[in-house]
Amino acid sequence: MYMRHFNPTAKLLANFIIVMASLMVFDPYTMIILFGVCFFFALITKSFNRKNLKMIIPLVCFAFGMLWMNASFARVENPEIIANLGPLTFTDKGLVVGLVLFFRILTIGVTSILFTFNTEPDALILSLIKQCRLNPGIAYGILTALRFLPSMESDLYLINAAHRIRSSKQKKWYKKKNSWYRNAIPLLATNIRKAERVAIAMESRGFQTDMKRTYYRTINWYKKDTLFVFGTGVVVISIILFSAHMGWLIGFKRWQGF
Repeated sequence: MYMRHFNPTAKLLANFIIVMASLMVFDPYTMIILFGVCFFFALITKSFNRKNLKMIIPLVCFAFGMLWMNASFARVENPEIIANLGPLTFTDKGLVVGLVLFFRILTIGVTSILFTFNTEPDALILSLIKQCRLNPGIAYGILTALRFLPSMESDLYLINAAHRIRSSKQKKWYKKKNSWYRNAIPLLATNIRKAERVAIAMESRGFQTDMKRTYYRTINWYKKDTLFVFGTGVVVISIILFSAHMGWLIGFKRWQGF
């Protein structure tokens, strides 16, 4: 079953469970298992594609940067030097801190990317309205803000085209002055006018009141969504209990720095 077949609120709750578990764990073994389970789930549900993998590349680079920085610069008690690379000194406890942050970043990043690429913004907003009782005025305001981002890109393209038409001579890149305000001010004015029109349209349709509304499209909660959230919680708790049984687990209350 593909992830897009689940309710957006169910996917949001499952993502929240994984993120909270990642933030509360401070040992590398538990984080490795948690990341492995999330990655395996993404593979079996065919949630990865070429675009997703491109998004993971900068995430891996950032996580690797956190790994080696903590391995060489982390302030730890009674460190043991395991390697030297020029002026850098790598310690065993600093490496543990780096590994925890490395797999935490990857776990949170992978689950967030899977949620983002397998959830439509419209379906998420409608699900939050029905399942979470979110106010329609706030919900559609958020949806409108999301819709503004692509339009801002097209507006910026038109503004740059207008500047190119008005400028008869093209200067070389090293001779151009920093004229970011030439684009920022027209872009800001254009979007303020759009926001004003959208606000008037929403007010005329009664989004400022708590009136009962009807919807052309409804997002329902099914039994499979309950099983998905419950299964996510069971898997996360099982990983934590297994890690505690093996003596690996270091939780938030026990962690006092490596």
